Amino acid sequence: HDAITFNDGAVTETLEVLQEVVEGKDGFAFVPESVRARARASVAKGIECILATQIGQQGHRTVWAQQHDALNLQPVAGRNYEPAAQCGSESAALVLFLMRLPQPSPGVVEAVHAAVAWFRKTAVYGQAYERGADGRRLKPVDWAGPIWARFNEIGTDRAIFGDRDKSIHDDVNEISAERRNGYSWYNAGPQEALDRYAEWSASHPPTKAAPSK
Repeated sequence: HDAITFNDGAVTETLEVLQEVVEGKDGFAFVPESVRARARASVAKGIECILATQIGQQGHRTVWAQQHDALNLQPVAGRNYEPAAQCGSESAALVLFLMRLPQPSPGVVEAVHAAVAWFRKTAVYGQAYERGADGRRLKPVDWAGPIWARFNEIGTDRAIFGDRDKSIHDDVNEISAERRNGYSWYNAGPQEALDRYAEWSASHPPTKAAPSK
């Protein structure tokens, strides 16, 4: 497909490499300035795309979907079991990239603060996605968490789960055993972003409420 793909780090990791070229890091010191200038322009375009695709709801920015339409920038579905929804895992990778920028713009700073607020809002405690005799299921476990659902419905933030027949469920235990056991429906990905944010935010305090699109 031709969607903007944050899934599996397609866009994010490409931008990370280009940023290393710009900074002459990790063996890129040999790259001539003319090429670094092209990489710098590409990174700027990538950041512009990231900021433009951040999902807004109820007057606030939130996070990103796995894929966004290349023309209207709206979230789009991926495979049959991957709905157009807010995605914590891919969004965490985007936030980590934005926090690594040496001189983040005000727009980048506000995007990070908004995404972190969403991570905190949607964190799941007291539950674990564990494998047992009947396969992987979400189960109550004292002191467990935080974990995050792979997909959250835009507008409500509730966790949603897809199946190969394109059906959408609000309980991961309802989907087919094949999909329940064969996909990462919950993960702790945003925790790394939250840990990094604790230090980053001291140098980059919010300046205003992050507007929605």
